[in-house]
Amino acid sequence: ARPSARRIAADAARVVAADADDSPKPRRRVRKISENRRAVAASESTAAAAKRPTADDEDEDDEDEDAAEEGTQLDLKEMYGDDQDGSWDDDEEMDDEEEEEEKEEEEDIKTIDVLSNFDFNLLTGDPPGHRSGYAAIVGRPNAGKSTLLNQLVGTKLSIVTFKPQTTRHRILGIVSEDHYQMVLLDTPGVMKEEFNKLDEMMLKSVRNAMANADVLLAIVDATRDPYGAFEGLLPEHRANPAPLGVIINKCDLLQVDEIREVKEYFERIPGVERVFPVSALAGVGHDTVREWALTHLPEGPTLYPKDTISEHPERFFIAEIIREKIFLQYQQEVPYSTQVWVESHKERDGVKKDLILAKILCERNSQMGILIGKEGRALKELSTAARLDIEKFLGRPVFLDLGVKVRDGWRSDEGSLEDLGLDDPNKLEQPALGPAPDITA
Repeated sequence: ARPSARRIAADAARVVAADADDSPKPRRRVRKISENRRAVAASESTAAAAKRPTADDEDEDDEDEDAAEEGTQLDLKEMYGDDQDGSWDDDEEMDDEEEEEEKEEEEDIKTIDVLSNFDFNLLTGDPPGHRSGYAAIVGRPNAGKSTLLNQLVGTKLSIVTFKPQTTRHRILGIVSEDHYQMVLLDTPGVMKEEFNKLDEMMLKSVRNAMANADVLLAIVDATRDPYGAFEGLLPEHRANPAPLGVIINKCDLLQVDEIREVKEYFERIPGVERVFPVSALAGVGHDTVREWALTHLPEGPTLYPKDTISEHPERFFIAEIIREKIFLQYQQEVPYSTQVWVESHKERDGVKKDLILAKILCERNSQMGILIGKEGRALKELSTAARLDIEKFLGRPVFLDLGVKVRDGWRSDEGSLEDLGLDDPNKLEQPALGPAPDITA
C-alpha cells in the first residue's frame, strides 16, 4: 500500500528536526513555519501515479485531506531544543499585528547582515603613545590670555576687549588630532586685590585650574612691566609642579634687543622650562607654544569627542557675545556691573529665525538708564551688534529679544553669583530674576 500524506509529512518533519539538531541555533524565533515542500511534492507525485482508489483507499484519502486541511503540527522542542515550548501550525493564519512584527524582524536581520559586511572601526581605541591632558593659561588682566586661546584653538571661543577683567569664567577650548588631545583653560585675570565676592570666585577658579593642569602657561604683557606682572602670579609653593612655560606677549611692540633682554630674564627664574616671545594678536609664535605643551602632556585616552572644541553650551557663548558688546559700547563701571543670562534659545526650521530671549542684569537703576539710553537707542544698538556676531557664531539668522533688569548688589552676594551661573558656566537652570518688569529692546 502507498504511504499516506500524513506519514510523508511526519517523515519530512523528522528529517527537518534531525538537520536542526546538527545546525546552529537560529538567531531569532521563527513565528511562521513554512509549508513542507518535499512532503507536498511527494504527495502530488504519488497521487498522480496511483491507480483508481478502492473504497478503503477513498476513506484513507478522506482522512488525508482532513489532515492536510488541519495543517502539519511540528514539535518545536524537537526542532529547536528545550528553549521552545508547544508547537505551531504551519497553516495558521497570522493577524495584522503578527505580520507587522514578522516584517520588522526580517528587516532587522537584513540590516544586521548588511552592516556586518562593512569594515569600519567606530570603537577604535587611541593609537599607541596617544597624549591627552590640560594646559592652563594664567596671567594678569588684559595680558592676552583669551586671544592666545582663540589662536591655539583656531576659532573665537573667549571674548576679547581692550578692557581688563573681561573674562569671568574658566573657558575651556579643545585642540585635537589623531595622536593627541589638549584641553586649554582660559582663566580670569589674576588681580593683586579682591574687591567683592565675584573677584573671590574668579580667583578660586584660577587656583583650581592651576592645581589640575598638566602644563602651565604663564603669560605676561611685554609692554607693561612684565617682571612685576609675573611676581606673585603663581603660588610660592605649587602643590602641582607642572611644567611651566612663560609667554612674553605683544612682542611685536618691542625692539629685538628688548625682547632678548626680557627672554633672558625669565630663563633665569627657577622652575621656568621655556620662554616664548609671542604676538597673539598677530598670530605669531603660538604654534611653538602648542608644540612644546604637547610634548609635556602625559600619555592618556581621549577625554572629549575629537570633533569637539568646547564643553560649554551655545547659550553660554551667546551670553558672552552680548557681554562683550556691553564692554565695547559702555564705559566706566557699567560693563563690570552687568551680567547676561540667556533665558531661552529656540531653533526654528525653515524660513523662521531662531528666537533668543536674554536678560542683562545690572546693580542699580541708574545703570539701567545708561544701558537703555534715550528712547531705547543704546539698547537697540547693543542688540544689533550682538545679533550680528551671534548669527556669525551660530551660522544662521536669529531674532534677539534683549531686556534689562536690576538685581541689587549681585556681585557681592554669593547666592546671586551661584544663581547666575558664575560658579558653573554650563548652568541651565533659570535664575530667580525677580518680579520687576522687563525693559526690552
